[in-house]
Amino acid sequence: MGNCMSLAKINNKSFTANLYLDGFPVVLNQQRLQQTLRHKRITQGEKLDAEVGLADSRTSSFITLADHEDENPLLLKFVPEGNRYAIKLVHPGVFDGARLFIEDRTHNVLVSTSAPTQFFSISTYGVPKASLSNIASGPAYIELNSEPKDKPLYRQITDGMSKFLDADPNVTGHNAFNHKPARFVITVLE
Repeated sequence: MGNCMSLAKINNKSFTANLYLDGFPVVLNQQRLQQTLRHKRITQGEKLDAEVGLADSRTSSFITLADHEDENPLLLKFVPEGNRYAIKLVHPGVFDGARLFIEDRTHNVLVSTSAPTQFFSISTYGVPKASLSNIASGPAYIELNSEPKDKPLYRQITDGMSKFLDADPNVTGHNAFNHKPARFVITVLE
């Protein structure tokens, strides 16, 4: 069992976890940009783009995916309220304790220390408002839904960066181009 606790044993208490999508860790864009600056083979343009992004608090606050599978995932604290969760960052620095929220005008998932608390529900196979007792032990597939609208999160790739939003990024309006909700792997740590 290692560091992972049985999800069935964690029902109504806060817990920390990592999320992954397609094998890549979910991270704060600030982490991704800092990692970009550590690359030895970085162009001047890539360096300047990363520095501009780090200087902008909104750009740094996006929830995204790491550029490489072996990077450290963001540590998230899930704080239950009924069958939904406030999700907070456990991250040293300016974003420590920041909460995930959905930006009204863009539907993007960002973090903030000042935005009102927003809640997310967990869905799994056949259980739309799952508690952790509904999920098998160990790493498990889940979907996150923004509440109270009960909208699943989708992945959108823009300029090489993954963003998550609570609206289907299909701009054509034709249902043949609808995206599937993001299916995360959750690994509970404590």
